[in-house]
Amino acid sequence: MGDEEGTEQKGKGFLGGLFGGNAVEIPDTMSEAMKGATAVVRHGELFGAPESSPESSPFMGGPRREPILREMYTMRSIRIDPTISLSGSVIAGGSKTNRVAVGAVASRLGMEKIEVPKKRGIDVSLSSFAGTETPTEEEWNKEFSRVIELIASPSGGANLFSAEFSSVPSTKRLAEWIATKWAPAILRSYDIAGTRVGARPVYALQTDDNTVEIVWQELVDFNSVTSGRMIIKIEDTGMTATRGPGNASDGFGRISMKPLSGEDILVRRLADAASQAIEKGLATKSKVSAKEAAAQQTQAKPLTTLVASSAASAPAEPAVPASSGPGPRGAGARRSAERTRGTRRKNPPSSE
Repeated sequence: MGDEEGTEQKGKGFLGGLFGGNAVEIPDTMSEAMKGATAVVRHGELFGAPESSPESSPFMGGPRREPILREMYTMRSIRIDPTISLSGSVIAGGSKTNRVAVGAVASRLGMEKIEVPKKRGIDVSLSSFAGTETPTEEEWNKEFSRVIELIASPSGGANLFSAEFSSVPSTKRLAEWIATKWAPAILRSYDIAGTRVGARPVYALQTDDNTVEIVWQELVDFNSVTSGRMIIKIEDTGMTATRGPGNASDGFGRISMKPLSGEDILVRRLADAASQAIEKGLATKSKVSAKEAAAQQTQAKPLTTLVASSAASAPAEPAVPASSGPGPRGAGARRSAERTRGTRRKNPPSSE
């Protein structure tokens, strides 16, 4: 042991002399390394060729009567979401992003055309959708303003679900029903209770008259710790669900950037919960305005088409009853005259 400690001290002394006796401190985050706020832009599967590529032509293949345009020219519309949100997680995981849009975002951030919060920075996901028009400067600013506003909200942009009601007679009653009736039944389902590895939602707790928390727990060193939460907020005109942090003392003080285990199942079931709340009288369904209702009826009204045909004026033949057995009747033949078999003769035969 003494020889090993001596060798270790010699190694430290050698390294300390090599680096001038100063220990190298590795920053924990990119913000600390850059000594300022950072902007992280995540993207999905990239598509589109750079201008230097031989495939930079807007058309696919050779000359055609009806040319086919490449995706980089037909999918120019963009959408930006906080990565921490459910939509942002989906975007970062399975959507597609135009290379031109990624370059446009990077150039705007580099030239400081977009104001980034200096304390926290931003972490967003960029996706592309169908559209042939390139986003204007106003559209870029509008998207980033919306995202920065979501990040600055109390939920931190981790919005998972929202439902609108016309009114909620009692937010306390609806919160109690979710905490005591709806949530326990969902947590006992096979999809949730069957999770054997990692964190899973364990119980629901009503923390306020209009707030319910669903708690995720997992085993860390054979101790059960809270690793995340789903916070369901009941308001007078709606219901929202956001992702929350776990216990800071256990190392889960920050909101998870990835969806929690079973979170997607609870989000889908929350839509059913909103419908059940309306059926039980705990909430009132939102009313559609007269203009919107008229527009929906106009769109849903089917078009009737009249087709004139010469065959329509012909008299229809009498229906022939179908027969299950073979023979002329089964082939569609009709009886020409009344049969005498089985009936009395009107005129008896004359005797000679």
